[in-house]
Amino acid sequence: MPKGKARDTKDVILTVALKLFSERGYEGVGIRDIAKEIGIRESALYKHYSGKQAIFDSILKDIERRYHAYFSDFRSSESMSGIFKGEGGAKEDLFRISAAMFQFYLKNDYGSQLRRLLTTEQYRTSDAGRFFRELIVDNGLDDIARVFDDLKKNGECIDVDSRVMALQFYSPLYLLLSKYDNQPDNYDEALSFLEKHITVFNEIYLKGDRQ
Repeated sequence: MPKGKARDTKDVILTVALKLFSERGYEGVGIRDIAKEIGIRESALYKHYSGKQAIFDSILKDIERRYHAYFSDFRSSESMSGIFKGEGGAKEDLFRISAAMFQFYLKNDYGSQLRRLLTTEQYRTSDAGRFFRELIVDNGLDDIARVFDDLKKNGECIDVDSRVMALQFYSPLYLLLSKYDNQPDNYDEALSFLEKHITVFNEIYLKGDRQ
């Protein structure tokens, strides 16, 4: 088999396995299920991976690369430090960042499947648990906390602990993701709810928006 063809087959296996794992859980999927979904023999699948756990481990290895590629524009220190210098202001920028996260986890097939996989498998393996904490929880809190650090330095928000503000801002976002997960037809409703949350949050914490 040509090298490029083998690489394509390995990627297809990971894509299909992620979809099935996210829908049924790791224990609910067998090698036969993955091979059947792809339309290949089980023996052909074993040419690329030694078994189901090897496939799962490969999905985890690929997570950071694909996650960071999607969010690279928002996660660089230069981008985060200057994110509120545009004409839109804090409210619009917070909405833009949050909407990008919603887009990834609610509209992007990979992001949606990834979040469901890590949510269900975080207690089964330590690696899945680590990725869940780092990607789903810690990264969001850390990024938002850095934004509030910059806002405090510029005198644009009240002077309280940035991580507490980040927790109060990010927790409803996570709840909204759970509420609207697997409901693509309600995506606009989710964004409307998100904007209302940000509006109320800004009225409490951002000096320019306080009544």
